[in-house]
Amino acid sequence: MAADPSGCFHSQIIEYAPVWVNTLDPEGRVTLWNRAAERISGYSREEVVGHASIWEWLFPDSDYRAAVFAEGQAIIHEGREIAGLESIIRTRSGEQRTLSWYAQRFFDAEGTLLGASVMGEDITERKQLELRAQHQYRLQEVVSAISAQFADLSADAVDAAVVQALQRLGEFFRMGRAYVICFRPDHETMDLVSEWCAPGVAPFLDEMQGIPMEAHGWVTRQIRQGHPVHVPDVGALPETAVVEQAEFRRQDIESLLLIPLISDQKAFGFLGLDSVARHYEWSPEQIAVLQVVADIIAGTFARKEVEAELARQARVDGLTGLANRREFDAVLERECGSRREVNLALLMIDIDHFKPYNDRFGHQRGDDCLRQVAEVLRAAAHRPTDLVARYGGEEFACILPDTTLEGARAVAERVRRKVESLQLGHPDNVTDAVTVSIGLSAVDGGRSVAPEDLLGEADRQLYRAKREGRNRVCAAGL
Repeated sequence: MAADPSGCFHSQIIEYAPVWVNTLDPEGRVTLWNRAAERISGYSREEVVGHASIWEWLFPDSDYRAAVFAEGQAIIHEGREIAGLESIIRTRSGEQRTLSWYAQRFFDAEGTLLGASVMGEDITERKQLELRAQHQYRLQEVVSAISAQFADLSADAVDAAVVQALQRLGEFFRMGRAYVICFRPDHETMDLVSEWCAPGVAPFLDEMQGIPMEAHGWVTRQIRQGHPVHVPDVGALPETAVVEQAEFRRQDIESLLLIPLISDQKAFGFLGLDSVARHYEWSPEQIAVLQVVADIIAGTFARKEVEAELARQARVDGLTGLANRREFDAVLERECGSRREVNLALLMIDIDHFKPYNDRFGHQRGDDCLRQVAEVLRAAAHRPTDLVARYGGEEFACILPDTTLEGARAVAERVRRKVESLQLGHPDNVTDAVTVSIGLSAVDGGRSVAPEDLLGEADRQLYRAKREGRNRVCAAGL
C-alpha cells in the first residue's frame, strides 16, 4: 500500500514547527515530542515518549506540578480547551522558561479519545521585557515620589528627606544599604553623611568618617570624572581595586552601584546602593533613572549649603567676620532667659578716638584696624560658648557664659594689653597707638537678669572707663 504523502507532509510540518508540539495519551504519557520541544526543554524524544516522568523534570515543585497536571487531565477527560495558559518550566540545564500553552483533545475516525495535542510558545524573553518595563515604571513612580518630597524643602528638613529617599530606593531594589558619601572641601577625605540599612544589615554611619580618598582611588577617580561605578560582582574587581574589594567584602557586599553627586559640573560625592549577600546587576535604564535621584539630592545639598551660608551671613558682620548685632541680641536674650546655675559676664569694648583715626588715615586703614581688634577679641574669647560681636561702628561686645566678674576682668585686661601691643600708630590718642576702653558687668549663677540690665551696666562701665582716661577696664557686678 502506498504511503500517504499528505500524512508525511503534516508530520514534517509538526516536526519542524517553530513552536513546541507534543501529544499525550489518555493517561498523560507523551506520544509525540517535536524538535522545538527538544530544543526548549533540553530533553530528547527518546527520554520523553511513552513516559510521564517528564512532568517531574519540567515541574519539580510537587504542588505546582499537581496544578499543571490537573489542567492536563481536564483537557483530556473533560474536554476543556486551553488558549494562552502560562506556566514556568525548568529545563534540563536548570534554566527557568515561561511558555504559553494551547491545547485540546482529539479523537480517531470512530470517535474514540486518543488524547490531547499541546502547543507551547516560548515567551520567556517577552515576559522578561514586560517585567523590566513594569519594574522600570514602578521605579519611575518611586523617583517621582522622591522628587515631589524634595520640592520646596526647607534646609532643616533635608537630612530626614534624604534618609527617606534612601529607604525608598533600598527597599525597591531590595538592597542591604543605601547611602550618601560626600567629599570634604580639601578633597582628601570623605564622610558617610546619610545611610539606610535593611533589617539585620550592619550600619557604618559612625565608623565611616574622614575616609582617605586616595586610598580608595579606583572609586573616587571615576566619581570625580562624573562616571557611575557599577560593580555587579565584587569578586571580579581588577587588581587596581584591591583596597576597595577588601572593604566591600568586609561589609558583605556582593554588588554595588555608585552614582556621582554633581554640582557646578563637579562631583562632590556619590549616592550608593549595596547589594548584601546576593548579586545584582543594574540595567542602563535603571542607572539613568537613579542619576535623576542623585541630581535631586545633589541640587538639594547645594541649595542647603547656599541657604546655610545666607543664614550665616545674616548673623555675621561682613567686615570682621564676628557675630553681628542681630546675633548678639539673640544670644544675650537666650543666655539671660535660660534658668541658669552658672555665672554670666558681658564686655563692651570701644576703640578709643576711632573717628579721628579714620579721618586721618582713611576708611581702608580704619577697616584694617577694626579687623585686627576683632582678631584679638576672637583669640581672647575662644571657648565654644563665648560670643564676640561687632556691636556697631568701632564698638564690640563679648558674652562670656560661666565666667565670674574677676574672670571676665582678666579676659578684658588681656584684650586691652594685646590691642595696645599691636602698636597701631594713632597720633590723636594719648598713647600714640590704638587702644580700647572696656566696660564689664557680671551676674552670679542662680540669679535671673534681664538683657537690658546686664547691657546697661556694661555700657555705664564703658563710659566710666572713657571718663577716667580711656585705655582701661571698668567693671561692676549686678
